[in-house]
Order: sequence, then C-alpha cells, then structure tokens
Amino acid sequence: MPIIQSYYRPPAYLFSGHLQTLAPVFGVKRDNTLYQTEKLELPDGDFLELDWIRGGNDKLMILCHGLEGNSRSHYVQQMAVHFKALGWDILAIHARSCGREMNRLPVLYHGGSTKDIEAVVMKYAENYSSLVLVGFSLGGNMALNFAGRHSIPTNLRAVVAFSVPCDLYRSEKKIDRLVNRVFARNFLNKLKNKVRKLEIHHPGIFDVNALDEMKSIQAFSANFTAPFSGFNSLDDFYSAGSCINSLKKISIPTLIVNAQNDPFLSNNCYPIDLARTSDHIFLDMPKRGGHSAFPISTSESWMPNRLEKFLKEVVKDSY
Repeated sequence: MPIIQSYYRPPAYLFSGHLQTLAPVFGVKRDNTLYQTEKLELPDGDFLELDWIRGGNDKLMILCHGLEGNSRSHYVQQMAVHFKALGWDILAIHARSCGREMNRLPVLYHGGSTKDIEAVVMKYAENYSSLVLVGFSLGGNMALNFAGRHSIPTNLRAVVAFSVPCDLYRSEKKIDRLVNRVFARNFLNKLKNKVRKLEIHHPGIFDVNALDEMKSIQAFSANFTAPFSGFNSLDDFYSAGSCINSLKKISIPTLIVNAQNDPFLSNNCYPIDLARTSDHIFLDMPKRGGHSAFPISTSESWMPNRLEKFLKEVVKDSY
C-alpha cells in the first residue's frame, strides 16, 4: 500500500513530542462509571479482567492498552466513548496484572503475549458480525503479533495500532535516553512496584532486593521480564515481542499510525518498505503527535477520528 499522507496537525501550543504526549495525561477527564467489568476465566486457572460497554450492537471494538495502562487510560477511554456513540459495543482488555485485582498466577505480559488476546477474540467473535482490534503502544504491538501469528475469525475485519514500538530492543534503548528520563522513571517505578506486589502474593518468585539495581527499562527486561517469562535470552525475548517480525504475515486490513516525533520510537518502528509492498498494511506517519496522544486539544484526541476514517474508506462492510 502507498504510505499515507496524514492530515493531522496538533495545536500550536503543543509544539513538541513530549508536550503532545503529556497533554492528554493531565487534560482528559476520566469516567470511572463508563464500564461494566467481567472476569473471563482462563484454562490455566487464571482470569482476565474485561471492561465492557454493551449496547446490544452488532459490531465489537476490542481495545488493548499500552505498557502499565488500563481501561481508564486516556487513549482507551477516548476511543471507547467515540465509538460507543457510533453504535459499537466496546471491550477493553486488561493485560494480566493490569486490572483492578491482581491475577492469581505469577504471569506478566510482554510484547509477544498474544494468547490472552486470542482467548478474548475467539470467545466473543461469534456474537458479532464484525470485530475490529485496536491497540496502543505495547498493546498495539501485541495486537499486531496476534494478527500475524494466530488463526483469526473471518469477522475480524481490521487491526489498528497507534504508536507501536515495532522493534522493542531499539525502542527500549530510546526510552532509556536521558531526554526521556521522566517517562522512563515513571514506567520503571510502576513495573518495580508490580513485582513487589507479585512477591507478596507469591513469596520467593523473585529477589525483590535486585530491583534496586535495575536503573533502566532495558535492565528490567534483561533481569526480570525476559527470564521470568521463560525466555532463554534477551535476544529471544525481543524477537518474540517485536511485531516487525509478524507484519508480513498479516492478511487483513491493518493500519499503523506512528508519529515521526514520537519520543519512544526508533527508526525501525516505521516499516516503510514493508508497507509499500504489502496488500494489507497501511502506514500513516504524521510529522507530529507524540506517543499514544495525537491531541486536538488537551482534552480531545485525533485517534478516534483517524480510526473512523480508516473504517469508512477501507473496511466499508464493517462500518
């Protein structure tokens, strides 16, 4: 597909990728009454916490949050509210350990975690004529990996991913740069606190004292996430998690929207050559937008409008 020439423009006062990323974090008002929560029991004895907006509609949008996000993250709620008004049922998946209740098993998510998405899609696909899978940041990476690695139902019409770290190794290196210190520290503190909570529920699974030595996201991946998730090496972990290796296998309309000024994305996160030769990958690279933000104002995002336009133009039968 040709590379899409984006029409997005941020407000003039949000003049940098960092400001565009931060503005909705503080400007979007959360609605804690938006969802009804369901526990989906899994074959391994654990559960997924799912947040629903049901309106008896025939179309379902499944939303996957980013690193340490949840259904209340500004980008998830904005998408949910927008498409609820357009006549869609909404299902926001919480990755394990990201819901209101800690999961039973000592399992964490990573970029290659696709089995839980598969469980949700296959569970509810038969209830709807059309499904669309939408992911943000790491959740976008997971959604794209799912679409490229699993058998998908015929009524899954499209996959859409915003601000995707297609190459996790190089993206983690970029997040760990000094210019992103505030963001990296926030992510790292959340991840470390989660491990401490896991240790309370599952004593002895990890030496929490070792957390103090991890000063970067990559150090956390190397010393905790990769070995804890069963990978033999950090290279295996990054290979399994990076969706850049799955994109060529996707066989349904797929939109990737990555801002060129995204402070967390490396050059390898813009699969230009693949998009040019693919029958299914649409790549939109706005010059601005930040990370999982694309603000129109401090309280509104362009992402729902972008997705609506894609569905109208490319996936007409699902719209």
